[in-house]
Amino acid sequence: MTPKEDQELAQKVKEDHDQEALVELIERHSGIYVHMIKCYGSKSLTQDQINNLIDEKDYNIYKAALDFDHSKSKFSTYLANKTKYACLTEKTLNKKKRNTICYEDIDFCQISPDLEPDEECLFNEGYKRMINMILRHSDYRVQTIFYERYFCGERGKLKPWKKIADKINLSTQGCINIHNRTLKEFRNKIQNEKVKF
Repeated sequence: MTPKEDQELAQKVKEDHDQEALVELIERHSGIYVHMIKCYGSKSLTQDQINNLIDEKDYNIYKAALDFDHSKSKFSTYLANKTKYACLTEKTLNKKKRNTICYEDIDFCQISPDLEPDEECLFNEGYKRMINMILRHSDYRVQTIFYERYFCGERGKLKPWKKIADKINLSTQGCINIHNRTLKEFRNKIQNEKVKF
C-alpha cells in the first residue's frame, strides 16, 4: 500500500461515493484505527466507550476519507491523528463528567440548556416537525435508518452504521448517504418554513 493509492481511494470515496474504494480503505487501515484506540483509550476510557469507538470504525474511516487533504499528510497519519483526537475528546468529557456520546450527527435533536422558554418552545416545534417528516417520508428506509440509529442502540449509545446496514440490506455508506441527504432535505424544508431549532 502506498500513500498515492490511499489518496486515490479517498478521492474516489469523496467524489464518487465509491463503495469498493471505501471497503479497501477500511481493510487497509482498520488495524491502525484499532491500535490507536487501544493506545490512547485503554487507560482512560470505559470499555463501553472503547467498544463504541470500535463499532464506529467503518463510519469514522469514511468520515476521514471525506475530510482528508493529501497536501497536508498521508491518509494513515491523518486517520491516526483523527482517532487519537477522538480518544482524547472522550477522555476530556469523562473528566468533566459529561455524557460521552458524540452527537455531532444528531445536533438537530439536542436542546441547549441556555435556551429561554420561548426559544425552547420553538425548538420543540422543530423537533416534532422533524419526527413527523421522518414518519411520513416516501422512502421507507429513512424511517428504519433514523429509528435504528437513534432509538435502538445499546445503553443509550448510537447504533453502529454497520448493524443498521445489515438490517436493511444496504452498504454502510449507502445508509450514511441516505441519512445525511435526508437531514439536509429536512433542514432546508424547516428553514424555508421559518421554524428555528
